[in-house]
Amino acid sequence: MSEATPGLESTESQLALDALTEAMEQFVSDWESAEEPPELRAYLSQTQPAPVFLLSELIKIDLEYRWQRFNFPKRLQEYLEEFPELQTASLPFDLLYEEYHLRRQNGFDVDPDEYLGYLPTGSPQLQQLFDLDHAYQTTSLFHKTRPQTWHQFQPGQTVDDFDLLTLLGQGAFARVFQARQNSMQRLVALKISEDSSDEPQTLAQFDHENIVRVFDQRILPDEKLRLLYMQYLPGGTLQSVIELIRKTAPAERSGSLLVSALNQSLELRGESRPTESVTYQTLNSLTWPETICWIGIRLAKALDYAHQKGVLHRDIKPANVLLTAEGVPKLADFNISFSSHVTGTTPAAYFGGSLAYMSPEQLEAYDPTHTRLPESLDERSDLFSLGLMLAELLTGKRPFDNPAMTDSWSSLLSQMIEQRKAGQSLQAAPQHLPPDCPEHLITVLQKCLAPDPAERWSSGQELASQLELCLNPRAQQILFPSSKSWFTRCTGCEVLIVILIVAIPNILAGLFNFFHNQKHIIEQLKNSQDAFWNIQTAINLIAYPTGLGLMGWLTWTLVRERPPKGAPAQPAVPPDTMLQKRCLRLGHYAALICTTLWIIAGIAYPVSMHYAIGSLPVSAYLHFLGSLLLCGLIAASYPFFGVTYFSLHTIYPQLIERADFSQQSPEPLERLKKLSWVYLILAFLVPMLSIAALAILNLDDKLAIVLITVAGTLGAVSIFRVFQSLQADLDALITLYSRNQRGPQSASLSGIN
Repeated sequence: MSEATPGLESTESQLALDALTEAMEQFVSDWESAEEPPELRAYLSQTQPAPVFLLSELIKIDLEYRWQRFNFPKRLQEYLEEFPELQTASLPFDLLYEEYHLRRQNGFDVDPDEYLGYLPTGSPQLQQLFDLDHAYQTTSLFHKTRPQTWHQFQPGQTVDDFDLLTLLGQGAFARVFQARQNSMQRLVALKISEDSSDEPQTLAQFDHENIVRVFDQRILPDEKLRLLYMQYLPGGTLQSVIELIRKTAPAERSGSLLVSALNQSLELRGESRPTESVTYQTLNSLTWPETICWIGIRLAKALDYAHQKGVLHRDIKPANVLLTAEGVPKLADFNISFSSHVTGTTPAAYFGGSLAYMSPEQLEAYDPTHTRLPESLDERSDLFSLGLMLAELLTGKRPFDNPAMTDSWSSLLSQMIEQRKAGQSLQAAPQHLPPDCPEHLITVLQKCLAPDPAERWSSGQELASQLELCLNPRAQQILFPSSKSWFTRCTGCEVLIVILIVAIPNILAGLFNFFHNQKHIIEQLKNSQDAFWNIQTAINLIAYPTGLGLMGWLTWTLVRERPPKGAPAQPAVPPDTMLQKRCLRLGHYAALICTTLWIIAGIAYPVSMHYAIGSLPVSAYLHFLGSLLLCGLIAASYPFFGVTYFSLHTIYPQLIERADFSQQSPEPLERLKKLSWVYLILAFLVPMLSIAALAILNLDDKLAIVLITVAGTLGAVSIFRVFQSLQADLDALITLYSRNQRGPQSASLSGIN
């Protein structure tokens, strides 16, 4: 294990946060135990220099206790006189808001203009707070108005039907224990929290392999406690994985890192490692980006399952992703810590957890100075949080820096909202990225973090499909070719290139057919040379422009449907299956058009010659038709493979750029795969038939036989190589689309092919 890359994670912000948290917690504790108000300034000395932020938060706590719990009211003006630093700094308007509502709650008739006049120029934000239609929400970061009894429980105690064995984790709202349920004689994870109506329990209705299974809950009304008992998972959380990532250089990270974190958690809990675990073997074989995808696919599908049931998570963070003994991730704690009314809120709970992973719109809904309501959030907010967490797992650091803690609570929220709305490039610090990180994975996570919800993935299933694509390099190269790929450089020239692919083999076949017929038919007929030249010129001037024009038009009708270059990102739409089918069958259309025109020409030549010079021998009629048909079949197989391969790599990715992968069907690809076998057989069979025909007709044309043999062999070998590549490409896409169709619980353990 190597030392972490310098600068990977700064501890300065976290140390400051811990000091602030400790000061506020001590202040609240002293208020709870003292008969008189504690001296506020004494708590500022714990953090030097004392930031205005801490002073502001301590005043909010002091105000609440003085006005609601004790008969020690104190006006804001007194605080201003006691703490000159509040006067030199910009007065936090949330202090005005807090005193205004505390006085109103205590029966005072308060005029908002009295507070708006505090600031000489007025405050639009303060005015907005007073104009809000919804109920008062405290702006205090540490809002704690009574002791929390769930803090008192320790391992070794018994509560209701449960023996508490070990403490698994704790936060601002609950403690989670490994416990033995005596009535069922089983081990469970027991979450002890305050019985608050602001903590809706939705997990019990879920049945998904990547969501923690909740068995039931019990309410202890006397203690005002809720006991939520659920599936016990000994593998720890993703938080422990992140802590291990930060100690490991990006180049040395792999799936074995997740296994190491699991082993540490199992050892800590006295659990044994699963023997002969297929999942362990899979994880040990994965690169770190593949491991991120492996985790992300399962969590995205779990979210999709919950979203389809109308439930948002709203608190996605590493500590809320639990791991089984084999490392399978499971989401926990839906909807638990979003409401600002929940008591027991501490800075560590939000800056170390919830707030750090919130989308900009969720932060706006949390901010009482903003008009956005929680009801306006949708599944894309959860996808932002998931993308942010996966980005942190990938790089070892969060995409957005911690805000400066030198201002008011509302200003902190504003900073975080502005950061997220400004966006953040994951490629801005390439030193944090694993060297083997696929470009598309960065693109996928970047889209999760789009400031505008409309520009993010529209569903968990769509995100899972994109992560599946990252595990399928061949499909990824087809659907999202590198900017350096020659397929990408061909963008804008598709029509011309398709015309050339069709034209070249047909022109070569036409030249061969002309000289062959000239020698074996025309030279045997008297006075036919001029007529043959005129007829072949007329037919070629009709056939070639017609065929190439049709192919150019068919290609253009597909290319015109692609989004314009530089167009802003749009939400995913259902796939246009008819358009995709036409694209996949473009090579087949080219072959049909070529073959049809060659057959028509095979009929037109002898008929035209008949009217030009009179009756021809029956052998001449058959020779014309047979030679043109065989040349046409040879010429048709080359355009099929050339156009199909080109359109699959160049036009097809543009057509499905905005399509939802979860709705893609593998059937058109499977049909194309079968069709390519037909043309492969044709490519090998027709040259042999041509040689056989020359032998049967007893034509002494060694040059023609040599040309057909050499050209047929070289062409067949070339076509076979294109065929093999095309089959592999189609298999990769079929695998990708088939997985998506199997549903949210069907991902294979490995996710790797």
